[in-house]
Order: sequence, then structure tokens, then C-alpha cells
Amino acid sequence: MKKLLLLTTLIVFMSEASEKSINEVWCSDQGGITEYRTSYGTYVDCLTNLYAIEAEYDYNWKESIGQSLHYAEATNRSAAILLILRSKSTVNYLEQLNAVIDKYDLPIKVFVTNQ
Repeated sequence: MKKLLLLTTLIVFMSEASEKSINEVWCSDQGGITEYRTSYGTYVDCLTNLYAIEAEYDYNWKESIGQSLHYAEATNRSAAILLILRSKSTVNYLEQLNAVIDKYDLPIKVFVTNQ
């Protein structure tokens, strides 16, 4: 029984796309560079001609704000977030993210993709 539960958990885990793999496909579609190293030694998830983009799952939207602003400063690009929406999410994280961006008039563009 334990082996069956472990196998089922492993299959579910493996069937979910990783943040990195989702970002790689999305960034490539945008003509961007993945894992661009900044002079600070940090890595931008996706760098395009216009944007320094932090890719993040929906539940980590709070962290994405600071990282996107840091990457923008480090690359002299505009800040952006690629919010990866999970089908199992029961909270509207996109709404929460946009509420903070709007309230504080943050210069962050939000892109959305599904997991």
C-alpha cells in the first residue's frame, strides 16, 4: 500500500510542469533569454528587449514583485512578472497581485500563462 501511494504521488509530481520548463517555453516564444546573469550575480528568469521578467507560480506572487523590480534595475529594462496559474488554485492570486500593483502604482507589467 505504501509503495502504491508513493508511486501515485511521484506520478502526480512528475506530471506537473516545473516553473523552469514553463518559463523556458514561454520565454522562447517571446524571443527572450532565460537565466540571464546580472552584474549582481542574480538570474533573470526571462530577459527580452523590453522586459526583465520574473516567472513565478501564482501562490508566490508576493516574492515576484521585489524580484521583478530588482531585475529591471539590474538590466535597465522594464519590470515584468510571468504569473503561472495553477488549475488547482482556489484563490485568485492574479487579482491580489494586480491590486497591489494598482494601489502603489508599481511599474510592473503582468503576463499570465497556465501551468
